[in-house]
Amino acid sequence: LIQYKWSSGIALILLFLSFIVACKKDKTEVPVVPFKINSYYPNSGNAGTLVTVEGEGFGTDISGYSATVSGKTAEVISATASAIVLRVPAGGTTGVITLKHNEQNYDVGQYTYQELSVATVFPANGPAGSQIRISGAGFSSITGPATVTINGKPALVVSVSDNVIVAEVPAEAGFGPIIVKVNGKESTGQNFTYQAISSFKPLTGGKNTKVTVNGVGFETLVAGNIVDFNGTSATVLEATTERLVVLAPDGVSTGPLSVTINGQKITGPNFSVVAPPSIEVVTPLSGPKGAEMTISGKVFSSILDENQVYINNVLVPIQSATNGQIKLVVPGGTGTGTIRVVVNDQAVQGPQFKDQTLGITSVSPDNGLAGTVVTIKGSGFSTTAGNNKVYFNGILTAVKTATENTLTLDAPTGLATGELKVVVGSDEALAPQGFRRAGMMTLAGGPNTNVFGVSPAGIAIDNTGNVYVTDRANKVVKKITPNGAVSVLQANGANIIFDTPFGIVIDEQNNIYVSDIGRNHIRKITPAGQNTVHASGFSPGLMALDNANNLYVNINNIFAGMNKVNSAGGFTKVTGPLWPSARPIVDATGNLYYVDSGTESNNAISRIAVGANNLGAWVGYSEPGYADGIGTQARFNNMAGGLALYGDGKLLAGDMYNYAIREIDIPTRTVSTLVKLRVGYADGDFLTAKMGSMGDIVVDKEGNIYILDVGNRAVRKIFLK
Repeated sequence: LIQYKWSSGIALILLFLSFIVACKKDKTEVPVVPFKINSYYPNSGNAGTLVTVEGEGFGTDISGYSATVSGKTAEVISATASAIVLRVPAGGTTGVITLKHNEQNYDVGQYTYQELSVATVFPANGPAGSQIRISGAGFSSITGPATVTINGKPALVVSVSDNVIVAEVPAEAGFGPIIVKVNGKESTGQNFTYQAISSFKPLTGGKNTKVTVNGVGFETLVAGNIVDFNGTSATVLEATTERLVVLAPDGVSTGPLSVTINGQKITGPNFSVVAPPSIEVVTPLSGPKGAEMTISGKVFSSILDENQVYINNVLVPIQSATNGQIKLVVPGGTGTGTIRVVVNDQAVQGPQFKDQTLGITSVSPDNGLAGTVVTIKGSGFSTTAGNNKVYFNGILTAVKTATENTLTLDAPTGLATGELKVVVGSDEALAPQGFRRAGMMTLAGGPNTNVFGVSPAGIAIDNTGNVYVTDRANKVVKKITPNGAVSVLQANGANIIFDTPFGIVIDEQNNIYVSDIGRNHIRKITPAGQNTVHASGFSPGLMALDNANNLYVNINNIFAGMNKVNSAGGFTKVTGPLWPSARPIVDATGNLYYVDSGTESNNAISRIAVGANNLGAWVGYSEPGYADGIGTQARFNNMAGGLALYGDGKLLAGDMYNYAIREIDIPTRTVSTLVKLRVGYADGDFLTAKMGSMGDIVVDKEGNIYILDVGNRAVRKIFLK
């Protein structure tokens, strides 16, 4: 029992001592700021002038201070931790202001008894060009105007009275006293803080992007700096007199970045809001240490250090960067994991990268049809061809030749668009992109055949995939089945003979409309075999059909325009088109698109929106050329190949002399090249396929494109899936 009490007593003593030590430790951790005088103002004036002494470490007990001016006692009015105010005594003489605190004397500086005195400055901070109000006495002059300097730099005096001067802050004023000179006398007032934003980085980003603002005159206390992005307040994370780190706020929008300090606003350059980055292709998706990796995408930064790349959460040094591409060297040892790209604190997750020897860097071509010779380059392949297993969307394909870095093989029968994979032993490697079943084949006809006569004019496709071509030289319409069998369009068992068949469209019920230039009418052939004149009275050319079965028909005469033919066969003139010659098109909402030879030389697409006026050169320009772009920035070289709807919200244009199929995104008017070929005649992948001249174009339900190749007298089918 005695031992237990003794132990308990020792424990209580130790606990008490620990408490005392902790309290002492807390006390010693309170920072002690030494007494220091930094500045004072004004340094002149009459008796009764209030002088402010600024500094740090001051005591707030006014009874602990006394002051004199040239030995004469001055009254101490107030005291804070950073400022002491005293009143200059009457009957004193020019001399030194001395401040006494805790028995220690401090010389503050010289004070001159005179009329001229700078009492206050408001505001005491601001940017170049801002105005300050200097209050005091004795500013009126009989010999010359008052002058003002800020930190030694002359300030433009805007106005002067005996007690107030308004002056403009000069550029690069810095930090220093405001001095007023009048009639050969001068008075020094308080220090002025010049503020400016010299730069900030990054200039682009989005919500939560950390932005470093460089400049002068910032407050060292975070709360003293109010930062906004185009009016939206931001969070300040760090602050020094020359640097702020801020976080772009939620709802940030493009516009100037501004800093407000003590009510004074300084504005810097614009911060541009951009979308987060996106990754399109990573090459390779696996590989050894030292392999060069290329990440292609959008909204990367061309400033190297604004991009970060992580593999399996390991930060990897970047070698080069553009807005659309980042290059680096695989460091090895990252392990297998996700690729992540961060641009100005906006991140995107990419595909998985495998840290292994086997990898695919390129596949050439990356599209084709069965039998296309494909070359795969990479690392870690077996030199024995049979040890490399290559799969095209799950179809195993025999390798013809193999080295450690190259495989060659033929695309297999039954090819479909999908991933391309190489397997060596237990390792698997994916190609950077899937292999696309894509290319061109001839469905019917050709330069050495007589399937079609000279200059076939129009093409259409029905709901079951049969293609129809107006063979005007042979005065018939040819029907081509999906497997390429060709026959003549019939009604009730007999071939339908036209004079000069030209345009052709087919509605949802498989009714076929054919324009016959020679007979100045449009015929309608129903699936049941009825063959009637639908409309007559003008020379009809190529046509389009809307969802209400109205036809939009080019009139086959110079500057004759376009007619709209209703479902009953009546027609009216369409306001806008002057000399349309290529196939027009109408989208699902009823907007009309056409190409005009008369106004834009077939090099631009015009648009008539529902309920609106004609908009010429909606996309493209009258001058020929070849360029992708937005609106009138794009260039075409004769869209005699016509227009077609393509998927949701897109058009296709047959760009004849660029031998290209151009894609137009309707909402953004953005033109891109879907396929670009060479002139001639050849089937195969897009690197080898060749085409003559395009006369018309149509798209089936699966997105395959059929071109009426007039120069080769053939129907060509383009696969993109």
